[in-house]
Amino acid sequence: MTDDLEPLRRSRPDRVLPDDPPDPEVLARGKARLLSALAGGEVVHRPMPSIHPRLAYADERAALDFLTRVFGLVERRESRMEHPDGMLAWLEIGDGVVMIGRSGEQRHGLHSPAELGAPTAMLNVYVPDVDAHYRRAREEGARIVAPLEEMFWGDRRYEALDVEGHRWHFAQRVAR
Repeated sequence: MTDDLEPLRRSRPDRVLPDDPPDPEVLARGKARLLSALAGGEVVHRPMPSIHPRLAYADERAALDFLTRVFGLVERRESRMEHPDGMLAWLEIGDGVVMIGRSGEQRHGLHSPAELGAPTAMLNVYVPDVDAHYRRAREEGARIVAPLEEMFWGDRRYEALDVEGHRWHFAQRVAR
């Protein structure tokens, strides 16, 4: 005997994809609870910021490697969404979060700078040691487009392009 729910009962959970990516906040809270139970102590949960940009890449896996290796972002592994035709990942730096995913018309019409031939976004990021960050980025092959310098408003900063051409502005407040 079959009913309307039979196809659902036969489907494999690992092959069912949601319509929207999961809420990273819900996943992060679940991870914190699990780690707390395993460690027997309190795990600090970092909430999602009120706003986080999404950057589009033709090759989001290469972008993930570049952003973590060169710019020092850290992936929120519990939030990664794998799809047969792409991936979404959430990356942290300091208390900020950026989401990266595949570009294209079917993906909210977002495009990579590599596809358009010009930057489509600039991200402003404060880091604790901009000189060390600059050295790492330069040594790892980032394309530096504005040199490390002190600005009149009290920042020491530089700018670099990522693997597909998004512009990143890294800065540190300096004492005046």
